[in-house]
Amino acid sequence: MRRMTTTRQRLLLLTACSVASGMVFSTRVWAQTAVSADAGATSDTYAIHIAKVKKLYKELLLKEKNVAAAVSEISPKQIEAEGTQAGSIQSLLKQTPSVNEYQQNAGQGVPVLTIRGARYSQLAETLDGTIPLQDILSGAQGGFLNNNIGSPVTLGQIGSSTVYPGVAPPNKQGFATVGGTIAYETKKPTADPYMELFAGYGSFNTSHAGFEINTGDIGTPGPNAPRVLLRYGESYTSGFPDNNSIRSGEMLFSALKPYNDGLSHLSAVVIYNRADGYLVTAPLPVPLINANSYSYNFPRSLTYTRQDNTYLTAYVGDETYINPHLIVSGKLFYQNSTSDFTSYQNPSTIAFNPNFPYQVTFQVPYFAYGDLGPGSVYQVPGYFSYNPTATFGNYLAGESAEYNTGGTKEVGFTPTANFFYPHNNITIGGLFVKETSTSGASFVYGSDPMPQIIGYNSIAFGGGSQRTVSQVYLQDRIDLLNNKLHIEPGVNITGVYSSTYVPFSGPHSSATDPNGQYKLQNFGKQADPYLGISYDLPDDFIAYASYGKGARYAPLSDYSLGIAGSSTQAPKPEVVHLYEAGIRYDTPRLYLNADIFYQKITSAFSFYTNYQTGFSSYANTGGYQYRGYEASGKFRVTPDVQVFGNFSYNEANYLDSYYALVTPFQGQFGYVFRGEPLSSVPDFLGNFGVQYDHGPYSARLSGQYTGQQFITFDFSPQLPATPLIAPPNPNSTLALATTTYYPTAQGNLAQSLAGLPNIQHFKLPAYLLMNLLLSYDMPIHGYRIHNLKFTLNIKNLLGLHYYQHYFLAPAEIPQNGGFALTPTYASAYVGPPRAFYFDVSAKF
Repeated sequence: MRRMTTTRQRLLLLTACSVASGMVFSTRVWAQTAVSADAGATSDTYAIHIAKVKKLYKELLLKEKNVAAAVSEISPKQIEAEGTQAGSIQSLLKQTPSVNEYQQNAGQGVPVLTIRGARYSQLAETLDGTIPLQDILSGAQGGFLNNNIGSPVTLGQIGSSTVYPGVAPPNKQGFATVGGTIAYETKKPTADPYMELFAGYGSFNTSHAGFEINTGDIGTPGPNAPRVLLRYGESYTSGFPDNNSIRSGEMLFSALKPYNDGLSHLSAVVIYNRADGYLVTAPLPVPLINANSYSYNFPRSLTYTRQDNTYLTAYVGDETYINPHLIVSGKLFYQNSTSDFTSYQNPSTIAFNPNFPYQVTFQVPYFAYGDLGPGSVYQVPGYFSYNPTATFGNYLAGESAEYNTGGTKEVGFTPTANFFYPHNNITIGGLFVKETSTSGASFVYGSDPMPQIIGYNSIAFGGGSQRTVSQVYLQDRIDLLNNKLHIEPGVNITGVYSSTYVPFSGPHSSATDPNGQYKLQNFGKQADPYLGISYDLPDDFIAYASYGKGARYAPLSDYSLGIAGSSTQAPKPEVVHLYEAGIRYDTPRLYLNADIFYQKITSAFSFYTNYQTGFSSYANTGGYQYRGYEASGKFRVTPDVQVFGNFSYNEANYLDSYYALVTPFQGQFGYVFRGEPLSSVPDFLGNFGVQYDHGPYSARLSGQYTGQQFITFDFSPQLPATPLIAPPNPNSTLALATTTYYPTAQGNLAQSLAGLPNIQHFKLPAYLLMNLLLSYDMPIHGYRIHNLKFTLNIKNLLGLHYYQHYFLAPAEIPQNGGFALTPTYASAYVGPPRAFYFDVSAKF
């Protein structure tokens, strides 16, 4: 048989190889379209080649069904249903099993995300297959209260997303995760040119406008023609709750240049996003919400926190077809983010004022550091000499504002080689990246704006942190027993060098080193294995199971000189062991999946801080586990109607007793006990709905169920004589569900020894949100407009009032010198009320 030589045939072969190399979740429809385009060929030889390629497609697409893991793909229709005005790239993920997410605002505003209970900072994120999207130094989009507004990529810039809960195969895993991987794919230019103008307006005075231009094939059409996509948009929202406005902008540039008759291609992507606005750093007092309004927030005359963030991501890539057995590729990337942070609190609202018993923020310095004036350990001549009492009359007024500036830079390379053999496909790849924090500064004063003078009111400046990652992975897929048994062994080998330099530190100053400067560094290495097995059962059923090990490296904020005489070595990585098994049924009309999972975290990070002396100690003394089950399904009832749904159950418990961050937002810390449940992990999560598409009309009705979740119960060692928490007011807008008491022997023994009452467990009520999306695609004949599309997106259709996050009392068990408050009330984030978003777009 002659070698395939036509352009179309070679393109088909490349597509088949792409499917085999792992890009299977986006190729099913494309592959069928590509093959059908050549259905009219008359050459006998050509027809034989097409038949052979079709057979190869069938074999490779079957591998999409027998992936040995619980994987969820998010389609463009789901992205549209989330809405670029209302949602974020994190809220989008809640449409998949075991994902919980809440946020303060419309759009990309302060998301709090968990997957099977694992927190956002414990997850990996990738962009276009291999580029790490999360912050290498700290995880997520940065450390606590960093880069909470805006994002490196937005809903309008992605074409699809895939969620790998637990531990993904090494070639999909990304860097440093103990909870799962989120893979985002950016929009790509297509061969057909178009221009689209879009705009919208909605609740909370939310608006956006922009354009998207796709050049199509530039020059002579054909497989080697370059093409470019450019998208730009601006948006604004007054925000929810009140006084939470955000203004943002987004830009995506994507270029593709095929060569070698389309079998290979060069690519370039530039993403620049910015956002500035306000956020709430502490849950709001429930008594004030009940007394004022559902959208209540403290007025800015009392307190505010503002961020101004920018995100730049750029890469150039190449994928080269060598022969039918080998494809090599690589991406060289650069990322840069900056963040300015301003926080202010009126001194009259200090929590120790009996006339104002509410805590309004976690983030002004005097809460933790006390008087920074003469005699403070933070006074270092030439570095910090500010006297708040002399300047503003008392230290509370003199430390009522804080300004921080900083950022990170990252450069890296991700090479990959795919080998194709008759009975196995091998992938060898790597990640080589270095991230450095840019030299920033922190200033303290009694007003905003403030002077920013190094050596005067600069409580910190200079120094910085850096992390260098060298990671290689090997992934194989072996097909045995007439392609019924599929084995996927793999390993991820990682070496990480981390360091931080502090040029001055008052708590560590001495006669020999008055500046107290220090540098901490270490090198860690991990070999994390993975094994997945799937078997094709009769009647389109597939059974699968997998084991994976993953590791997360300590945030650079944990590289802090400890108490006198303690080790200065940073914590070692925390580790997850995943065990998963399931069964899947996959046909063009019906898809079903069910699985069980167990994830155990060992060597979890723990810390202890004395803010008044400035000393901290970090260690790996923690552990916890997640175990549960998941199910999902889709059924096409008719060509126009599809129903869908998923649900999950999760039980999460601590395996050790230790100091820990006790909520996913990481704004609360305290002491946890072995056997106690993790807070803010819903027991049940679920999605269901129906999609209708007929001609220009489309409708989607969906529901999201969030089950009960344990909440934190904070108290002071000096217990008041009166009850800690008053019963919920039955006449209030919101009332907490009946509390549940679950004693555990070890936890209550510790409480008894400390002279405290038994631990009581309180649960946040479950809630169900209904959403509705309606759209009409109106064809236009003339004026060079192809169509006008009108979309109405209604979030929280039933207008439910509910709590997203809730805890009893304003502070945790105090560590020495910090947060010693008497709890008397509850604080919460409420969920957004019913909201309407209207969009219109014109395509030319």
